[in-house]
Formats: sequence, structure tokens, C-alpha cells
Amino acid sequence: MTCAPEHLRMAEAIIFVSKVPVTPRALRLQMPDADVDAVLAELRQVYEGRGFGIAETGGGWVFRTRPECSRLATEFKEAPLSPQAIETLAAIALWGPLTFAEIERIRERDARAVVITLADRRLIRAGPRREGRVTAMTWVVDTRFFEMFDLTGLAALPTWAEARRPELADLSIRPEAEADVGTEVEVPVDDPEVAVEVEGELLA
Repeated sequence: MTCAPEHLRMAEAIIFVSKVPVTPRALRLQMPDADVDAVLAELRQVYEGRGFGIAETGGGWVFRTRPECSRLATEFKEAPLSPQAIETLAAIALWGPLTFAEIERIRERDARAVVITLADRRLIRAGPRREGRVTAMTWVVDTRFFEMFDLTGLAALPTWAEARRPELADLSIRPEAEADVGTEVEVPVDDPEVAVEVEGELLA
């Protein structure tokens, strides 16, 4: 018997996003009118012969890469971002464009390795150069940043003021006086015009 499409979609989504094996009991709580055993059996059949499938482990069900594809999956799978990288990415997204020196002033620690990692993963890219005592490169978030966090663009981000105000958590509420997202704003730095050489690029 073919299961209801909505039950297949629900079970598939739950198993896909779960960080732990999903038990049949957990699925029944979300789909009380479904034949969970039949749903799981049909999902296994749907993914038969593909690069990954649904496997039973630890008393529940998870998505697993097929053994014959495990080498490729390991080669292409990216490690999760570190807390330091997420902190830096958030600063660039909210305050960008930022120079290298401004990023270090905000984080109050060396940011060389983190910036290189984010650039290598195409989460940030070089922005407009800033003129001063030296010409300073700036950094802005790249297209892949929006893909990773499922955002439509800069307009979907809060301003720095909104991010600090719980009453404005609803991003549809934007005071007229707030600066537009993506415009250059003043950041708390003492001397942003500090040149640093990283892999042949002049950063500041």
C-alpha cells in the first residue's frame, strides 16, 4: 500500500534535519494518523540505489552515505564553522564592509586565520577599498553566506541596532531612522588603517 505523500515528506524532513537517530515513537508523535512502519519501509525503497539512504541505527533512523560513496562524501564534506568563525562572520554581515584591522579590533584578538578560512569557503569576499594613509581592503559577506543561512539578501539581515534590541526581533519592524543594511557605518576602532600582509594580499 502506498503511503500518503504528506507522511513521506514529513518523515523525510524530520530524519534529514535531526542530529540524532529518529525513533518510530518520535515519528508517531508527529504523525499520529500514519502507519510509521510502512512510511519508513517506503522511504527506504525510495532511496534504494542512490548515493545515500535511510539506515536504522541506535534505535532510530538516520540518513547515511552509501559505503561505496563514503570516500567522495568525506572529500567534499566541509567541517562546521568554529565559534570564532561564526563570530567574525556575524560582525562582517552586520557591520560590513570592514577592514582587517577593524575585524581584529571588534574581536579583540588575531583574526588572520579566521578571515582566510571564511574567504576560502567563499563566505566572505573582498569589498571596496578604503582610502586613507594606506589603501585598505575591506571584507563583505559573499553569496554563499546567504545560501548557508537561507537568506534572500542583505535586506533580510537586521541592522546592528536591531540585533541588540529584543523588541525589534520581528525584522518587519524597522524604524525609519535606522541606517540601511549594507551601508558603511562607524565602528569602534582607534586606528583602522593598519596594513597586514596575508598571502600576498594587502589587508587592513
